[in-house]
Amino acid sequence: MKKNLILKSLLVSAMAAAGLATSAFAGGNEPNGPAPAPGAALSSGTPGLLGQTYAGLSYSYVHLDAAPVNAASYGFEYNLPLNAGFDAVFNYDWTQSGPFAGDRAHEQKLAAALRAFTAQGWGTPYLEAGVGYDRMRFAGVKDDSFVWIAGAGVEFQTGTALTVTPFVRYEQANGYTDNHEFTYGVRANYWLSRQVALTAAVSRNDSQDMAYRFGVNVRF
Repeated sequence: MKKNLILKSLLVSAMAAAGLATSAFAGGNEPNGPAPAPGAALSSGTPGLLGQTYAGLSYSYVHLDAAPVNAASYGFEYNLPLNAGFDAVFNYDWTQSGPFAGDRAHEQKLAAALRAFTAQGWGTPYLEAGVGYDRMRFAGVKDDSFVWIAGAGVEFQTGTALTVTPFVRYEQANGYTDNHEFTYGVRANYWLSRQVALTAAVSRNDSQDMAYRFGVNVRF
């Protein structure tokens, strides 16, 4: 397989993984009510994460389509409420492929995004936009690029402690030959207590790569 195909697949997979931790969301407890102010969801026990301060760690198993190896990705996310209906989301992801041709492909990505959301009676839709920096290495070849990010999704409260969010995400890295990817999937957040939650997500990109993510979120 060509080197740039491995690097392209790893880039997209890490993006999908990062998309998790940015993944938990919440609407108001009352139908058609306004989005909660920062800290309101924490005091009320709302199951989602929008409008709250939290940190998350995740692990993703990435199946690379038409590739001789697969990959693993480890992610960190931090969500910071700004004003009612707006969050700043920060992500760091480290990805490593399985051994191939005597080496492993590695990728590191740092990103920040602004997410706007509004609570509706049927769910909480959101839009996000951001920028990141991505760096890759394989077989002595190094490359890097700035990454432009856009995404959308809807969080649905499906239980007193569970939210499920289908999402789509587009990322463009102008510094790479294969410079854009589209990812779609679904993620869930389940609170074990008022502070600790388990998370899971499955996603697929337009290169047919699949990512399965598991993690934990802690809110403050």
